[in-house]
Amino acid sequence: MSPETSGYWELFDKTFPMLIDGKLINDGETTDVVSPRDKKVVGKIAVASKDDVNRAVAAAKKAGESGPWSKMTGQDRAKILMQIADAISSHQKEFEFLEAIDVGKPVTGVRYSDLPISLDSLSYFAGRAQDLAGTSKEVGTADVFHRSRLEPFGTVLEVLPWNGPLWTGVQRMAAILAAGNVAVIKPAEIASVSFTYLASLIADLLPAGVLTVLPGSGSKVGAQLTTHPDIDMVSLTGSVETGAQVLRDTAHQIKTVSLELGGKNPNIILNDADMDSTLMWSVMGAFANSGQICVSGSRILIQRGIYEEFVSRFVADVEKLSVGDPLDESNFMGSVVGETHFKKIWEYIDSAIANKQGKLLTGGTPYTDDFRSKGWFIKPTVFADVASTCEIACEEIFGPVVTLTPFDEIDEALAIANGSNFGLSAGVFTQDLNRAAVVANALQAGQVYINQWFAPGVLQAPSGGYKHSGLGAVGIEKYLQTKNIFTRINPTRI
Repeated sequence: MSPETSGYWELFDKTFPMLIDGKLINDGETTDVVSPRDKKVVGKIAVASKDDVNRAVAAAKKAGESGPWSKMTGQDRAKILMQIADAISSHQKEFEFLEAIDVGKPVTGVRYSDLPISLDSLSYFAGRAQDLAGTSKEVGTADVFHRSRLEPFGTVLEVLPWNGPLWTGVQRMAAILAAGNVAVIKPAEIASVSFTYLASLIADLLPAGVLTVLPGSGSKVGAQLTTHPDIDMVSLTGSVETGAQVLRDTAHQIKTVSLELGGKNPNIILNDADMDSTLMWSVMGAFANSGQICVSGSRILIQRGIYEEFVSRFVADVEKLSVGDPLDESNFMGSVVGETHFKKIWEYIDSAIANKQGKLLTGGTPYTDDFRSKGWFIKPTVFADVASTCEIACEEIFGPVVTLTPFDEIDEALAIANGSNFGLSAGVFTQDLNRAAVVANALQAGQVYINQWFAPGVLQAPSGGYKHSGLGAVGIEKYLQTKNIFTRINPTRI
């Protein structure tokens, strides 16, 4: 796919819409869509007003309380989720193009990661919709029978991140709807195109009000939604700062809140690790999506015995990565998401160089003389010999910047790995699985990967973050509440 031959530019001819009460709306206030690949305005997207938000939440509440969705059988909800999957499947090329233009993600990354995750999520949660069984048992005495029911919250607000707007949106939406809730989706302000396009494809598949999509800024639309009295639950994927603000805003309402926040994820590489496999996973884990992944392995801790070999080969492999136009299928990395984030990453890089936080081995200079200088592209950047207390080793940069740190003993590595305010994910590479299990048990993280980065099947094994990395697990359970019902079988006996 290339900008000259893609044939999908006409998707930007119309304003990307909101979805309110089953209707697509794009005739009010709008904002520009600026592509990070070349900094050009490529289209417009509708922006929700205060009145839009109130009208949308009222329609969602009505759909949840008196509409058919929560009363449908799980089988019927599952059928609709699979119809949504069919809609995505039949428009995969469009989604590849939109994500590349809107957030700078390579089309191959969308094709082989984001789209499969989206489709798998719909399939998985369609299955879960049909199997939301509670429990039943005798409790106390033989005269009392207990059963539990899993029930939806009602109107659930989902605030999406900008780094994976399609797959995170589909995954969260599928879980919310499978549980019998109605979903109010607030896409990230700078990454709303793909999910609003999805809304235009599936609006007619769902009863009015069951799915609401409201683009706009976090400070206005997001804040109004978060504090709206008719929103029963808030779920957010984003930064620690945004998560903390949501907790402050909702505290007086005692509202259920779930947060998936940041990470500064360590990978511990022991002397006996398989070097070829470890290098492959380490490069992918650090630089996939330009390092803009919550579980990116951005802190690599290498045991002293293999440190020099690993560093040399790691840098050589990083310098082979193809970085460029996200529409070019040969590129592994595209741009970062936009100007503000681009400047933030550069502030970290410049500070690390100026303050000698580590030895700069590759990257750290801007593109100046080709297509990449026209967009928000950053070279893969590697610092070696970084002390664990340095800024670039402590703070979530969320970009293509990696630190390499040597260690001698496992206890030292664990102290470094766990000496962080974050605890989203971690990894350990070794051929000794007994030792791997010991290290994994000691790591303070919600997800631990052994001899790999990331893993399939996370839907079947939902997890959350430790420490500042979040509250609650990602899965259908967080969108359900449990009701316990106790029945006295023989009411004449006490």
